[in-house]
Amino acid sequence: MRRSNRSIAVPGVRPLLVLLVAGSVALAGCAGAATPSPAASAAASVAASVAASAAASAASSGPSASPSAACAIPPCDQPIVIGVSQALTGDKSDPGTAIEHGYQVWIKEVNDAGGLLGRKLVLKEYDNQSLADTAVSQIERLVTVDKVDLLFGPFSSALTIPTSAVAEKYKMAFIEGAGGAPGVFQRNFHYTFFVQPATAEHQADPFVAYLLALPADQRPASAAYPQQDDPFVKATEDGAQKALEAAGIKTVYHDVYPPTQTDFASIAAAVKASGAEVVLGGTIFNDAVAQVQAYASINYQPKAVYFTSGPGTVGAYKQALGSKVNGTMTGDGWVQTSIEPGNAKFVADYLAMFPAEKDIPGEAAEGYSVGQVLQAAVLGTQSLDNTKIADWLHANSVQTVQGNIGWDAVGRPNGSYLLEQYQGGQMKVVAPSADPNKNADPVYPKPKW
Repeated sequence: MRRSNRSIAVPGVRPLLVLLVAGSVALAGCAGAATPSPAASAAASVAASVAASAAASAASSGPSASPSAACAIPPCDQPIVIGVSQALTGDKSDPGTAIEHGYQVWIKEVNDAGGLLGRKLVLKEYDNQSLADTAVSQIERLVTVDKVDLLFGPFSSALTIPTSAVAEKYKMAFIEGAGGAPGVFQRNFHYTFFVQPATAEHQADPFVAYLLALPADQRPASAAYPQQDDPFVKATEDGAQKALEAAGIKTVYHDVYPPTQTDFASIAAAVKASGAEVVLGGTIFNDAVAQVQAYASINYQPKAVYFTSGPGTVGAYKQALGSKVNGTMTGDGWVQTSIEPGNAKFVADYLAMFPAEKDIPGEAAEGYSVGQVLQAAVLGTQSLDNTKIADWLHANSVQTVQGNIGWDAVGRPNGSYLLEQYQGGQMKVVAPSADPNKNADPVYPKPKW
């Protein structure tokens, strides 16, 4: 097995270690070089981006979140090492890479400001190839072999559920921005914290509320639920379906497909044949794109389309679909135009680090928010003690670019999502009406594909 181990110097910054492993990692010392990974080009691209990394200031409801210039916790000549197993290749690689870019921006901001507690940050990262077993092995290695100081979580509930169990076993704070399914919280873990405004079962609440507030003669009578076999997706879809059925909106199609599904022609034909007036697609990314393409190819024109994930990875989604993005909806905790404190700096710094990207993915804001939360807890405790950090987070809320987030006893956040819709090729906040970030009214029925 091969491990890529690079230390890359950044002007004015302690070298940032980038450790990317494509494939499974042996728990007891995976030494030496091995064969090149099939993901080598993707990993190399990420490594090149991470080379620019070094880190940021986070806003907190607790003490000042400004990094201290003087070293507060020895060894002062050593960096603070944060470990992460991330989906940089495989079916979750688009959002996985996006959330990892958010980590990079935060790390660069913090290091540029003098570090955290006076020590520079290093991100030690493995590529789990979107595979749960690989992610578990990598988190084990990060804790027991690499002995990292702190942990970040991976993308998706499917990877967060098993990896958070490892973090809990070792009493490591597990701050994660993309694992909000009920299965993450049902085990009553103390060390896991989900950094989005709300959990998966509430993601579609604003969409459901919007549909049910429509005048009776405009409200849809039927809905379809094509969904990937994924815990986050299931929670979101089940919650929306239950609420819409209770309001009299009939379910005319419901089917679960595997994460490996690539051909959506038969699903699109079945959804169209059902006569569904709205579609709630339980998607991650590739399947959201494929569903739209399949519906458009047979001229199926529902009144509204909502996807659980996919539209938030803005640049890649727009590149894949062009004008077909218009009218599609999703639920998220962030948009690039957000007026939350610190968001303007995040946006500017992100675009400076990744100038080829004009549209920042929502997952990047999730990754950045994870860093803000960790920073607030470290400063709040003046410690790298993971138990103290977890206790502090249970007792405090933190201002992030996604809003002010606090947690219950098992790490569930206590806020609510935004309803977003593509209009004129731009992501707009269309609900709730009272949210200060709202900058457009919903378009319904949606434009034709």
